[in-house]
Amino acid sequence: MSSAFTVCAVAAACATTTACVHAGDAPLSNHGTRGATSDVRAIDWQNRTYVLDELGPVKVTNGHADFAISDDNKAVDVGAASGSYRVDPPLFADIDGDGVEDAVISGVLSTGGTGHFSDIRIYTLRAAKLVELAGIPGGDRGDGGIAHVALDGRAVIVDRNVLAEGDGVCCPSSSQRERWQWRAGEMVEDVAARRSGDAPH
Repeated sequence: MSSAFTVCAVAAACATTTACVHAGDAPLSNHGTRGATSDVRAIDWQNRTYVLDELGPVKVTNGHADFAISDDNKAVDVGAASGSYRVDPPLFADIDGDGVEDAVISGVLSTGGTGHFSDIRIYTLRAAKLVELAGIPGGDRGDGGIAHVALDGRAVIVDRNVLAEGDGVCCPSSSQRERWQWRAGEMVEDVAARRSGDAPH
């Protein structure tokens, strides 16, 4: 599965949940049986280093980083800030059903200009090593960008921006709610559960 960026892990705890609001629907709360608490809650997901494809390592502080981009397309500390990376507070659930919690991390990357590329990465600990379990693709702002994420038991619920005819990329008028679940070693969307609606606000 391709994405605008790949997040790799490096180390340290923030337990937060978020609700997914879809126009016309009641707010969706995170609920369901919680897996065994694992050390993924001991990782400070909003104050750590992420590796963003060819841009290399970027350290976020309080969930955000600004960086310059060098001539060889690397994120650097010196120079005018032209890029940014943001991660939302993590969600925790036993996504793959192995009895131990995993971390669901939503991020948005901008490399300058108007592009803001989102996706979701799911991490787990195996033999005390943090590994990326799976991902859910996103998009660029209104064109498939992820607006909200929530959990329903082991399922990840995504509200995705959808451009309608005449919409500017900044201002989608439609959205799509998706249900993603672990199936045969990967995250798969339950297309039959997909719902359309107005863009969430």
